[in-house]
Amino acid sequence: MADPLASDLKQRDRERWIACLWAPAAARPALLAIHGYDLEQARIVAEAKEPMLGEIRLAWWRERLIAIAAGNPPPGQPILQALAHEARARGVDMAALADLEEGFLPLLLEGPVDALALAQSRGATLFVALAEALAGSTLADADKAVAKAAGATFAMAQLWRGSWGHVSHRFSGLTPPPTPPMSHSPSGWLPGHLRGLLALAKQDLARAGLGKPLAPAASLGRQWCLARAAS
Repeated sequence: MADPLASDLKQRDRERWIACLWAPAAARPALLAIHGYDLEQARIVAEAKEPMLGEIRLAWWRERLIAIAAGNPPPGQPILQALAHEARARGVDMAALADLEEGFLPLLLEGPVDALALAQSRGATLFVALAEALAGSTLADADKAVAKAAGATFAMAQLWRGSWGHVSHRFSGLTPPPTPPMSHSPSGWLPGHLRGLLALAKQDLARAGLGKPLAPAASLGRQWCLARAAS
């Protein structure tokens, strides 16, 4: 995967990049684009010195995805190009993916942070899109429910693991959950790419719930956990 999106993902989130290696080759370009989009949303929020400017940047991305969903050509931005030409071709709903913004925008607004709502908004949208890219088609309702539950768990872990820059203070009063945010652990259908990421998230939430420090990202132990779950 020696392309710009792969190189960028490897640098920004090595674990997601490794997870992509376990996915079918035909799905990898779409996966890289979707993960890149999610990480770009997180970067916008973390780097937003002025909340209004962050809101404008998030809105720009949302509008571009809605335009792509309507059949308009994407601008020259690499992630948007790949979403339009790779992810959309694999059955990913661009309009639904635009809802990813809802998992980030509240961090730029006034008021208390609802970690569970953020995790569900971000994670469910992200994992459904990834699952569609892996399947190459729209998901059945039962499979979509599994992907949403797994995604919420993944996104909850990301809240505690990620570097949030200018909005880090928004998490100062939050207590890590002792268990994944859903009432049950996802079971049944789940592609290996998502199983690996879910396993790492569960590990993070378990440690956070016990007050233990999180293991370093992409450590050998976490890579082994990812590979075992993905395979």
